[in-house]
Amino acid sequence: MNEFTNQQLNSLVDSALGTLKKDRDKEVLRRRGGINTKAQTLEEIGNEMSITRERVRQIEKAALTRLQGKSDPKDPFAAALTGLIDSRGGLLSLESLGQAIKLDDSLRPHVIFLVKINPEILFVDRNDHHSAMIADASSFGTEAIKSIHDELVGAVRNSGKPAKFASIYKLIDGPHSEETLQEMAQASRYLCELDGNWGLTTWPEVNPKSIRDKIYLVLKKTGRPIHFSEIADKISTLAANPKKVTTQAVHNELIKDSRFVLIGRGIYALSEWGYRSGTVADIIEEILKEEKMPMNKDEIIRRVLARRQVKTTTIVLNLQEKPQFKRIEKGVYGLA
Repeated sequence: MNEFTNQQLNSLVDSALGTLKKDRDKEVLRRRGGINTKAQTLEEIGNEMSITRERVRQIEKAALTRLQGKSDPKDPFAAALTGLIDSRGGLLSLESLGQAIKLDDSLRPHVIFLVKINPEILFVDRNDHHSAMIADASSFGTEAIKSIHDELVGAVRNSGKPAKFASIYKLIDGPHSEETLQEMAQASRYLCELDGNWGLTTWPEVNPKSIRDKIYLVLKKTGRPIHFSEIADKISTLAANPKKVTTQAVHNELIKDSRFVLIGRGIYALSEWGYRSGTVADIIEEILKEEKMPMNKDEIIRRVLARRQVKTTTIVLNLQEKPQFKRIEKGVYGLA
């Protein structure tokens, strides 16, 4: 596909339009498609031509139908396009097509026009569910594409967490290839990919938007507790939505969200890692209640350090000075 130059595509469009007898038909198709001009609505064209918007729609539809009847599916561009679609299992996002042809945005309307006049190819315009797509007309219809999209989004939602696409593909029954479903995923407005993992666009792990979402993603990716200043630095290097933030803004969000737990001086962890909020004394009390019996000081220290990044002397001072603890015997403490 990338062998076709801008000049060749312009020539193909001009050649196809040249087969139409009426200048009005050519003008409507150019304006509606934005071919070498600004794309216009039915109403805008109707007002300039002194006809109704419905009449403009009829002219456009009839002209495209006539061109489809004259289209040669064996011409080099049509053949290359069909081959590309077949290589993706019969379904291709317009974005993927644009990448394959390596065109600038100004010639995107030309490609869409050439797709629309090919009777063997189905063009599905962008909608609330996905961006524009093209498909093998003998294998797919608009309802089939919608069904594939719904099934794919449902599988991702049911997985409950981001996953590699190969894993998601295994959750879907049906005849469609992994390449077909991946094209659908790339076009979907409900799915998003980050670092090779796919998920819903509402999941911060793949589509972080707020500072809190980005904090969560940084901690998740790092896999260990880190200082809030380091979190701020890492946010600016995220692959998704990188943005420079202040350490104060990050610290403020860490304090407000229960997903984040302060476990040391400025050091935060995710609560889902098993960390709980509270003072060192609270943690010691929790551990003694879990054990339901007095414990050796060294074992208490070991368990506290697994949940908090504090000095050993801080733990010892809490055992000795807090009224909720008492020394049972040398080196052994329990609840008062």
